[in-house]
Amino acid sequence: MNEERIPSGALQDPAPSSENARPAMGLEIAIAVFVLLAGIAVCYAWLQHNAVHQLNSERAALQASLAQAKSEEITLTARVDALTAAEAQQASRDQAAALAKQQAVVSHKAASEHVARRVAAHRAPADDPRWKQLQEQLGDQQRKLADNQKEVEDNQRQIAETQANLQQAKSELENNLQSARTDLGNGIARNHDELVELEKKGERKYYEFSFQKSKEYHHTGPISIALRKADAKHLYCDLGVLVDDKEISRKHVNLYESVTLIPEGYTQPLQLVINHIEKDAVKGYLSEPKYPPAKQAASAAPTTATASVDPSAVSAADSKLEHREDAAH
Repeated sequence: MNEERIPSGALQDPAPSSENARPAMGLEIAIAVFVLLAGIAVCYAWLQHNAVHQLNSERAALQASLAQAKSEEITLTARVDALTAAEAQQASRDQAAALAKQQAVVSHKAASEHVARRVAAHRAPADDPRWKQLQEQLGDQQRKLADNQKEVEDNQRQIAETQANLQQAKSELENNLQSARTDLGNGIARNHDELVELEKKGERKYYEFSFQKSKEYHHTGPISIALRKADAKHLYCDLGVLVDDKEISRKHVNLYESVTLIPEGYTQPLQLVINHIEKDAVKGYLSEPKYPPAKQAASAAPTTATASVDPSAVSAADSKLEHREDAAH
């Protein structure tokens, strides 16, 4: 049996081709890994570039926002300073009189409205805390203005009520003076014509007088009178009266007020009335009983001489009005 021998060199040929294929495969893997890494590097570089660009954009926007916020802060600070100055001015105006206060309130209110309009024209974002603070300050200022306005209105109302009460009291006083009567039941003469009407009744004698403020006494009928003070606005005067050589002070004698005096020997009182008051001057009259004390004593003892007197002559003499005015007048 013939055995075929295979050369040893023929059996070892496939081995070198397998060994050559392994380095080629490793090279391809290395190239693939390099390409993958390069792609990853490129992608990372691109992402980094975009991130840097985005950060630059955000930084620019933030700087612009900060600049705008700083500008708004300066504007708001100026307005707050203006409001603070306005509040100080308002505090000083509160010390003036009621009318001056009202004018100041109106003026300051107009200024506040002007400031509010300017602030509204440059209104900051609604969520800005500085804008809320400014709104609160404006609200406080408006409340203060409203309180001041209310106080002024209350003062004006009180003044009006006081004037109405004074007018009512004056009307009541005039009515009381017009209806006032003396203890003798005689009326009050407010002028010369009314005095003539009283004289026609023939019940009393009347002495008209008119004099100015002086330390000297003016003889009027059975007494003497001196004017110490005359208030034409409130219609009263202070008088000094000499009765039986005794000085009597009558203070705050009102217009048309009846002052009763009873000299020695009189059974009926005298009546002193001031019916006109000027600055440091008065006019009025004094009335006394128709028959003075001497005549009353004479009439109490009837004689033949009094019986022979003509009654018509006595009546004519008694009805004559006696007006004794001051020599200075």
